[in-house]
This record gives sequence, C-alpha cells and structure tokens, in this order.
Amino acid sequence: MGSDCVMYKDGADITLPLSRPPAAGVRLERLPLRLPLGYRTSAYLCRPAGPTRGPVVYLHGIQSHPGWFVGSASALAAAGHAVYMPVRRGSGDNTRRRGHAFTYGQLLRDVAAACRLALRHSGGDTFHLLGVSWGGKLAAAYAAGRRRPRPATLTLVAPGIAPLVDLPAGRKLAVLAAAVLCPLLRFGIPLNDPALFTDNEAMREYLRGDSYRLRRATAGFLFASGCLDVLLRRAAAGAIDVPTTLLLASRDRIIDGAATRRAVQRLTGGRAVVRELAAAHTIEFAEQPEAFFQALAEAVVR
Repeated sequence: MGSDCVMYKDGADITLPLSRPPAAGVRLERLPLRLPLGYRTSAYLCRPAGPTRGPVVYLHGIQSHPGWFVGSASALAAAGHAVYMPVRRGSGDNTRRRGHAFTYGQLLRDVAAACRLALRHSGGDTFHLLGVSWGGKLAAAYAAGRRRPRPATLTLVAPGIAPLVDLPAGRKLAVLAAAVLCPLLRFGIPLNDPALFTDNEAMREYLRGDSYRLRRATAGFLFASGCLDVLLRRAAAGAIDVPTTLLLASRDRIIDGAATRRAVQRLTGGRAVVRELAAAHTIEFAEQPEAFFQALAEAVVR
C-alpha cells in the first residue's frame, strides 16, 4: 500500500493517515473534543447516510490513532451506527504534551468526555463502548468502575490486559522514579516493529510510513497505565456488569490471549462472549477482515 493510498482525499479536515478509506456510503468527519482541564483534541466520526442506531465510542491503542481503525468503524457505520473515535490526549496529531497524561483518573475522565460527546452529537440516549489493544484496557477499567455515562455494551478487541511485550523490570523502576521526580521524561514504547501488529505486508508498510504513531510516552503516562493494571487486578469479580464481547487474535504476539480471557471472564463474572479470529494482534489489518467486521457488528447489539 503506497503512501498515496492512505490519506482520505475527500476529507479536507482529515489529518491522520488512514489504513483504509471509508466504506461506500459512509461519511468521515472530524469533530472538536474538549477534554478536562481544557485539553483540545478531536474525534473522528464515521456515520451512515441514513438513520442511525446507538452510537459507538471507539478507543484506540497506545501507539495508534483513529486512522488505523477507519475500516472497522466504517463497517459499523454501514450497519447503522455513528462511530466516534476520540484522539487520545498526547497522541495522533496532538502535539501538546506528546505522550503524556497526568493520572489514570484523567484518562478515565477523558473517556467520559468522549462518551458525552457521542450522546450529545448523536442525540441518542445510550451508547456502546469499544476498545482495541491498550484502548481495550482503558475501556475495561472504565466499565469496571461503573462510571457515567454507562455503556449499553462493551467490546474488547485484543485488549492490553495481559501483555506479552512489556518494559523490562529495570526500565519500570526508572519509570517509577521519573513519575515522582520528572513525570514528563519520555521512554520508548517497545512496540516499534510492525510485524508485532500484523502479518499483512501492505499494512506493515502503512505502519512504517505512519509518522503519527506514538513511539515514546512520558513517565506520567506509563505510571497511569500501570495504575489501570492495578485497578483491573483489584476489581471485584463481576465488576463489569454490561454485556461484554472479547475478540482475540489467534496469532497475537503482543498480548497473552489465554491470560486475557481469564481476566475478562473474572471481571464479567463469566458472562463475556469470547471469539478468537485467525489474525495477528491488529485484527483490523488482516488481508480479509470481513469476519472481524461482522463480529464487531454482532457485539454492539448484544
């Protein structure tokens, strides 16, 4: 996939490179989103031309941005959902405090702000929450805390709850010290090899050319991410009480699928529907992602 194929030429306000163009009949827009403490970001919206069903809030991963997931978002839009994909503070095309968040509470409040935008903009009275990779961990923490507004369903795609790839122990100690003494000090995110995400060479090329990937994060952000891990480990069994679907990749090299399945079933009291698809970590990037798109459409109407 050459660089001339990854930008959406018809969207004058679209700045992030797209892994796939929107599906036919789906409109892609960019909306302003104001987060707590005045941080200004945006939300990418995929919506159908006709009437919509309940909106979906779609959270991206630690290195990624909404441009990676326009294919699945537009598939959901084609099924009748308005899909809101917030650009996490410090990621994507945001340059202010690149790779930073002050606390895990701030990240969770940012999710709430995106959910309120989706409800307000769509005019709906309920919404669906979808998170992929690290965004799946954030979505699970939001649902486990039973924060408001509350989603009607939760969909977790290869969520970063039990990682196979992580910072080494010595680097974690350095992050802990820096979080106290110099929270804006940045560390490399150990996910720079595109082969970790996908077997599809066209999508590996897309990742190599994506200058908006977040390759470094601050000690403050990494400490906040670790706090989300603690929150999920300490959450009571059954803390997530909304219908939940877990989608796993059979060839995942970034997360431990079996450990993730156990963790999600504990958090949902064994009520999660689990599906495993034949793909690498970013299932979106499979050469034929139609089964994934269908699984998402089924998950958000549980």
